[in-house]
Amino acid sequence: MKTQTIQYSSAKTNVTLGGRKRLSLAATAVLLGCSATYAGADNQPHDDKSAARAEAKNQTISFSGSGYIGYRSDSNVSVSELDTNSDAADGALQAEAQLKVSLMPSAKWENVLSVSQANTNYQTLGEFDLGLTTLSASTSYTFDVAKLGAHYYHASAKLDGRDFLTYQQYGLSAGKLLGQHTYLRLSSDIIDKQFENTPEGAPIRDSEAVAVRSDLFYFFEREDFFQIALKYQNEDAQDNVFDYIGKGVDLAYTYPIAMFNKPLKLKVGYQLDLRDYASEKDGGIGREDDRHIVEMSADYAIHNNVDIKLSTQYGDYASSVDGANYKETIAELGVNVHF
Repeated sequence: MKTQTIQYSSAKTNVTLGGRKRLSLAATAVLLGCSATYAGADNQPHDDKSAARAEAKNQTISFSGSGYIGYRSDSNVSVSELDTNSDAADGALQAEAQLKVSLMPSAKWENVLSVSQANTNYQTLGEFDLGLTTLSASTSYTFDVAKLGAHYYHASAKLDGRDFLTYQQYGLSAGKLLGQHTYLRLSSDIIDKQFENTPEGAPIRDSEAVAVRSDLFYFFEREDFFQIALKYQNEDAQDNVFDYIGKGVDLAYTYPIAMFNKPLKLKVGYQLDLRDYASEKDGGIGREDDRHIVEMSADYAIHNNVDIKLSTQYGDYASSVDGANYKETIAELGVNVHF
């Protein structure tokens, strides 16, 4: 198993992060304190339509859940958070479960709380077995000028049965429908990472980051839509060798069709992440990473509550550091049951 460290290319931002963190926490607390919390940082403009449908049915609270089981084939089992790859292929059993509660006091005000558990268990490389427990909460209100929201995301990860990473993300968002086909969403977040069971003598990876993201959705007449996102992240770690400034672009196209009178959703996506790490004078080694990820998926509803999911992903993790320079292909087939 090959392991490498990561770096950064900016001065320390502890004071700035602290002030932004207090501001974000205060704003989030005000919004969350208004009512029950509302889920995740991934809400899309379809939420406005679902809110209207829910009120039309006189529903103020609803529950949903899902369970998934699938098989994954991985050409190079890795842990990107540790810049570690095995240089070996393996298969894994993938299992996930999620429960979500939505509370809508009105058509304009929505709150969601979600909890999930995901486990990846490899056939041979057990040291890469991953367990992920997540909790997300958010609240949003649709004003005449825009849809404003606050969100919080917490994840606890175990690697090979041992505590590995605690990840927290919280922030604010604003969304606006531009015309009849375009929706713009802006968000700003504070991210906190705490790594557990760090080997003795290894550099500390714990960090805080400020992240900004903009998503633009364009909806076509046939219900297919295109998404482009621009993102920026300034990560400040306890050890300068893990500091970095990241920039990137996400592209995705979703195309829903009918096959044998059943809905089939096709999606293709591309992610580009550019990371500049600390120079030697700032305590790093001047590392640069260019990460390219291409994804394709098909989601076929064989029943109102049962979907078959097929997905594939190719990642080219190019780095000026040899140990972090690798490629990986993942293919997965599974069944999702939901209510």
